[in-house]
Amino acid sequence: MKKYFVIASLFAISFVLISWGDKGHKAVGLIAQNHLTPQAAASIKALLGHESLADVANYADDMRNEPGMRVTAPWHYLNLPSGYTFEQFAEAVHTASKEGTVYTAILDCERTLENPEKSRTQKTYALKLLVHFVGDSHQPMHVSHVEDLGGNKTAVKFMGQGENLHGLWDYVLIDYEGLNPKQMAEKYDTATDVQIKQWQNDAVIKWLYESYVISNELYKEAEADPDFKQDYYDTHIELLHQRILKAGIRLAGVLNRIYDVPEK
Repeated sequence: MKKYFVIASLFAISFVLISWGDKGHKAVGLIAQNHLTPQAAASIKALLGHESLADVANYADDMRNEPGMRVTAPWHYLNLPSGYTFEQFAEAVHTASKEGTVYTAILDCERTLENPEKSRTQKTYALKLLVHFVGDSHQPMHVSHVEDLGGNKTAVKFMGQGENLHGLWDYVLIDYEGLNPKQMAEKYDTATDVQIKQWQNDAVIKWLYESYVISNELYKEAEADPDFKQDYYDTHIELLHQRILKAGIRLAGVLNRIYDVPEK
C-alpha cells in the first residue's frame, strides 16, 4: 500500500525552540489541574508529591538533551506533507517513524500509567512526559510540514522582528500577550460542560488532525504575506487560547479516565 508520509530524518537536530514555551505548557497543566476528579488528583499527588502538573509540564523539554533522553526528541512532534484528508493523515500517523512520534509517545505514556505492573518511578516518568506531549500535540506547528522542520525554516516577521513560523506559535504570541501562566489559565479556562464532554471524548488522532489542519492554514498565510503585524495577533490569539485550553481539558480527561476508576 502506498505510504502517504515522509518523516523527518534529522532527529539528531534538537529544536532550538520549545513547544508553547514554558508559559504555555504550564498553563496547560494548570487548566488540567482544575478539571481533575478528586480521585485523579489524589493519584497524581501520590506520584508527583509536592509538584503539580504545571510544575512538571516542561520536564520533557528540560531533559531532552540529557544523556539517555535524546531518544525522546522525535516524540515532541509529527511532521508530514500538506494536503492530506483525515483518512490519509490517519494512515500516515499509524505507520510513522520507528523512533516514535508525539502520537505514539502519548499512547505509550497512557499504557504505562494504566499498567499495574509498572513501578512508581516508571509511572512518574510517564506522567511527566504525558503532560508535555499532550501540550505539544495541540501546538499547530508540532503537527506540520516535514520539509521545513515544522516551520523552523519558514521565515516570518512579527511587529517588525524576524522570527520563524514555529517560534511565533511557540512563544512569541504568548509573550506579546503578556500574561503569566496563572493568568493565562484563568483567562483561557472558559470551556462549557458540553465542550468539555466533547473534547474529552475525542481520540488522540483527532487532536493531531486539528493541529495539522490549522498548521496548513498558517503556512498559507505565511506564504501570502510573511510580514505579520497587529492584525495577525488580533485574529489568531483566540485560536492560541483554544489550543491551550483544549490541551488542558483533554489532559484532564485522560488522567480522569485512568485514575477515576470505580471500586469493585
